[in-house]
Amino acid sequence: MRYWWASQGNKFPIVMEQRILWSRPTDSGALPYSRVCLKEMRRGDVVFHYSGPFLRAVSRVGEEWESASRPPGHREKRFNEGWRVRVEPLKLDLEIPWQRVAELINHGSPGPFTSKGKPALKYASPLNEEEGLRLLQEAGVSLSPDGANAESLLGCPATSWVGEGSDGEALGTVRREQAHLRRHLLQGRTAAPCSICGEVLPARLLIAGHIKPRNLCTEEERVDFTAAAMLICVLGCDALFEWGYIVVDTTGHVDLGRPAETKDLEAAVDQLVGKTCTVHNASTATNFEAHRSLITHSS
Repeated sequence: MRYWWASQGNKFPIVMEQRILWSRPTDSGALPYSRVCLKEMRRGDVVFHYSGPFLRAVSRVGEEWESASRPPGHREKRFNEGWRVRVEPLKLDLEIPWQRVAELINHGSPGPFTSKGKPALKYASPLNEEEGLRLLQEAGVSLSPDGANAESLLGCPATSWVGEGSDGEALGTVRREQAHLRRHLLQGRTAAPCSICGEVLPARLLIAGHIKPRNLCTEEERVDFTAAAMLICVLGCDALFEWGYIVVDTTGHVDLGRPAETKDLEAAVDQLVGKTCTVHNASTATNFEAHRSLITHSS
């Protein structure tokens, strides 16, 4: 497993919504290592996402690079063909100032900071293991020691987690039940509908999204697979639900959550409002109400 730094600038929200890293040759056709290094990223590698002035998220490489055209939201330039790496977010909503990061990692090439200890103007950079572990600790992120990935656990459905407990010690805690929860929701399918928008998508674009935030769930709630989570797509529904822009009401319909800050965000929310959440039922209703109550009281 390797560690990487990716500087996204104002494209950070797009990156997190699309769950990808994408790069291309420069306008002159050059292939600097800070762009080409996407081809060295391997499944399970850790990526630290920077958008000045903060380190904002941590993810893990879910799929290695493939040739890909310019994704939506990226400004048209000379080269529109490049390389795409898919990532799986581990933690969002970080705000670790770059000045603090500069205290934890080395300065100068090949890293992401200049010799003077300031963020360098380059897209991606490798970090050594010591630097990666320091940043993980600072971000409060724990990794499974075996690097297991949920995609490899498709198969016979499970109805509950039968391990020794859903938390296990690693650098901190590991979500032991998470892969089994996703397997339960997929029921062996390679494609399934998103519980919010209803679009049928490949399994790689669906995650096991907790209805009530996992950190607020009791151990019993975490391991109750019939009520804990839903399959939700990474094409927008996951982020909109997690950030509280949409909620599910007592009738099982998608409703407005916290106010949208931009017209484009408002339009994305409006496309979902009124849709029927396919997993709202007697088992999940309490968790949906808990999520809605959290958003209502925090807005």
